[in-house]
Amino acid sequence: MTSPSIHLRLLAASITILPLFLGVTAWALDRAFKNYQLETQQESMRLQQLLLAKAANWDGLQWQFDTLDEPRLSLLGSGLYAYVVSPEGEILWHSPSADLIGELSEPSFAVAQMVLELNLYTPDVGSSAFSECELDAPYFCSSTGVAWGSDGPESNFLIMETQEKVIAARSAYRNYLLWLSLGAAVLLLLAQSLIVRWGLLPLRRIVVGIKRLERGKADRLEGPYPEELVPLTDNINVLLASEKRRRDRVRNTMDRLTHVLKTPLMLIRNSSDDDRSFRAMVQEQVSRMLGIVEGELAKARLDGATADILGKPVAVLPVLQRIADAYVKLPRRNLVQGDQEAPVIDTQGIDANVVFYGEERDLQDLFGSILENSLRYCRSQIEVCAHSTENEGRTAMELTVGDDGDGIPPGFEQAILQRGARADTVNIGQGLGLSIVVEIISAYGGSLKVDRCQLGGALFVVTLPGGPSGSSG
Repeated sequence: MTSPSIHLRLLAASITILPLFLGVTAWALDRAFKNYQLETQQESMRLQQLLLAKAANWDGLQWQFDTLDEPRLSLLGSGLYAYVVSPEGEILWHSPSADLIGELSEPSFAVAQMVLELNLYTPDVGSSAFSECELDAPYFCSSTGVAWGSDGPESNFLIMETQEKVIAARSAYRNYLLWLSLGAAVLLLLAQSLIVRWGLLPLRRIVVGIKRLERGKADRLEGPYPEELVPLTDNINVLLASEKRRRDRVRNTMDRLTHVLKTPLMLIRNSSDDDRSFRAMVQEQVSRMLGIVEGELAKARLDGATADILGKPVAVLPVLQRIADAYVKLPRRNLVQGDQEAPVIDTQGIDANVVFYGEERDLQDLFGSILENSLRYCRSQIEVCAHSTENEGRTAMELTVGDDGDGIPPGFEQAILQRGARADTVNIGQGLGLSIVVEIISAYGGSLKVDRCQLGGALFVVTLPGGPSGSSG
């Protein structure tokens, strides 16, 4: 079962988030418009109260309004009504338009009840009260306390205006906002789809490049690619190059094995078992072939990857101690003093915190080959040391193996590291051990130095890169 594509995931996220975002935005805009309407309505009704106060006159007995500047106050059922309310809630005067309010049979009585229920007669002189009210329909009500001179009465000027126009404007605005949001959602989804397709175009180019690799039309991914994808494409190219090198290495190894094994096999086939030296010759050629196969397979197994990329931390002390304990028990032919007791392998110089970054088998082959060489040429003692060093912010492992043999003859320090080369010429063998060591060290980007040990014999100093500083324990 395949996972949904990145394109579908991004579009699904957009479809989920976009309506929520547009809904919140529309709600905020609707609230803002409503508040704007209320503020505008309050300002309009304050102006009506000022015009009403301008036309007002107290004759000592009642309120008189000779000329009303607002024409709607004189039109029946216009939706705008004016009242003068006593401090006790009694209606003292109303505009001609208030003679007829919708379907109300007694408009003045209904307004008087509403004034008492909403306390619209209570504002002090100079203060105002604004609220929404309900009669035959929704209204806005604004009441302001006034006083007529020093000897006039205190009253409240009440303005009532229907919400019909406000509700109609708000409904029209909401419809406009709805269609605007829907249109914006469609356009944003289309834009998002195009942006996602454009953003994922480099990935599609990688897919096309991989298909070209599968068909054999290319041997690597060709850029340029965005910087976010460069590590991916570079790693793919590294893996492709590594795989190509591995195939070439295996092919070359098989070619070399075919070539170098042909001669000893031909010697064995063409020799007669009646010959007195036939058995010795067969043993010699078999030993030769085993050495060749061992060396070539060890070389082919190394893939050239450096330890700081693919290496895994391996504790050095247990591995080296296990190999030393095993090798010291093996029968050996000492080339310096003939057969003798097993030598002493001193491993006290191995730091318990040293870590090797790589394959444990490579460490075994490396140390085993060096130790085998030292066992062959030492007299009675071998000294093994390992510790960590730091260089340019990275740790390195330094491994030294020294013996008390005769040492390497002057001028042979580098020669013995070549494949098949030997410092002695009397021992049967292929001289492959130290060349395998060199190949392993080269694969990990390390170094090997041959010197003379304080014990008198040869000293092998191996330096291998480790992890970042502080990662070795």
